[in-house]
Amino acid sequence: SRSGSRESLLPPASAADLDLSGDNVIVRPVHGSIVGERFCFQIITGEGSSSFGCTSLAERDRWIEDLRRTVQPNKDNCERLELALSLWVYEARDLPPRRRLRCHLHLDGTLFARTTAKVAGPDGELFWGELFQLAALPPSRALTLALCRDDHPGQLVASITIPLAELAAARQPLERWYPLSAPGGGERMPSVRVRGRYREVRVLPIVRYKELAEFITFHYRELCAHLEPTIAVRHKEELAGALVHVLQSTGKAKSFLIDLGVAEMDRFDDREALIFRENTLATKAIDE
Repeated sequence: SRSGSRESLLPPASAADLDLSGDNVIVRPVHGSIVGERFCFQIITGEGSSSFGCTSLAERDRWIEDLRRTVQPNKDNCERLELALSLWVYEARDLPPRRRLRCHLHLDGTLFARTTAKVAGPDGELFWGELFQLAALPPSRALTLALCRDDHPGQLVASITIPLAELAAARQPLERWYPLSAPGGGERMPSVRVRGRYREVRVLPIVRYKELAEFITFHYRELCAHLEPTIAVRHKEELAGALVHVLQSTGKAKSFLIDLGVAEMDRFDDREALIFRENTLATKAIDE
């Protein structure tokens, strides 16, 4: 019961007939590698699950937000925990040569995404370089990376299970080579290089953010001027993204970007070649 994105979700009967009144209804994005289409989301109820496709990321996110508010109209007034995983799957080595393989990403045994299928070289090396941004995740304890043959998806070549607490404990994304265990063992054990971060964000009722939103809305110039010279680049990216989101919700995002842009030009003055080319809050906010 998957609706084609060409007509959006209007008005397929399968979507209109879904019962969203239960307590355990889940609306979440679905990675395109699982369903074979981009910009998809899934509705899980007590009777089963249905997947739907949209024409763009913005349309998908809008449907997810609207459906979640249908399921939980009082969402903004409740405390909740939002779970997300960001994972780069870079490469693998010491693989069976010339095998066409995928790397499957499982959370507590459930498949959430997989890489494209690529052929390992004669030296057993394989490069994917793929980023997976998985949001609105269910509570999970472990991430399993499983290498599987493309022609026999159920045939496991090697795997590793990583506690999500390990990825959550690091303040920055954790990158390392993970040795994999293969059925039957062997002289050379494959390994995979990944870089990941697991985030558990406790979201408070929206009224708790009222004073913070007002302060940012009316004092973002002073805030940025004081923080710009003192924080690291990685923190600038995170701060700029948060400010854009907050000010978008209060209707001040346009003014914010204009003010930062003017300040950027004043700061560099005669060094025009550097305008919007350095790691400043202005460039990070524009990227966001």
